[in-house]
Amino acid sequence: MTAITALLGRFLHRYAPRVRHAVLLASCAPSLLVAQGVVVSPPTLVIDHRVRSGALELFNPSDRPIEVRIEMLFGYPVTDSSGQFGLETPASPPPGMRAATTWVEAFPARLTIPGSGRQTVRFLARPPATLADGEYFSRVVVTSKFATPTAAGGADAIRTELSVEVRAVTTLLYRKGSPAATIRVSEATVTQGRDSLDVRVTATPGGTAAFLGTLTYALLNEAGAVVASHAQPVSIYVPVTPRVRLPLAGVAPGSYRLRVRATAERGDLPAAVILPVTASESITPLRIAPR
Repeated sequence: MTAITALLGRFLHRYAPRVRHAVLLASCAPSLLVAQGVVVSPPTLVIDHRVRSGALELFNPSDRPIEVRIEMLFGYPVTDSSGQFGLETPASPPPGMRAATTWVEAFPARLTIPGSGRQTVRFLARPPATLADGEYFSRVVVTSKFATPTAAGGADAIRTELSVEVRAVTTLLYRKGSPAATIRVSEATVTQGRDSLDVRVTATPGGTAAFLGTLTYALLNEAGAVVASHAQPVSIYVPVTPRVRLPLAGVAPGSYRLRVRATAERGDLPAAVILPVTASESITPLRIAPR
């Protein structure tokens, strides 16, 4: 029991900023329940300028009511010095960024969804009259928590519950006219490790829309056969330099070529969301040293 109490104490200490309500009582068999989030569909919402409205479907997978709050947030993916992706969320959009955050609203912005229930949230856009053709974007933050946290117990049993806010972040794209995206992939920087290749390329978007697609890394032998590969789904709004590792298991020492190709294909997004883009690729000759 002491170990369980200590574990719960560490949980509360670590996640205190996100915990709204907590009840902790001694018990021989405590149960820790955390809030579930709602399921948001579709993963990317596209609004056409001619319609100026769209909708997300929210589903509560639990058997209890969930309170939901909808907020707009400006943010875009970036890579850090180690090549890992993260979401940059500046207080205001940098010059040249096509933000839709301030002129798109959700209705309702606050709601309660009953257990196993569904709710449609509609988004209405009121863009500036001078809005130029192109694609504009925002993040939609869906924050959810159980509506009525409970604590019940008796002499021999107790249930302890934390009402934790769960946040899901999805993408809203607003398209006017015929937005077009381009992408350019630089030659790779490659470092050989003991059992893998450390690969970094710079992918630079252009045009009037973000690049939604996949970066495919392929190690080709002298005969042109692929001996190692990796596919990385990406959403690119600003130049990024992602880092990936290609395994070298079964790859013999010798001369190779590394092909990195950017294509407008995403298995996790509906085809209607993806704008057609001319594929871009780079070829980097390299030699695999004995290991």
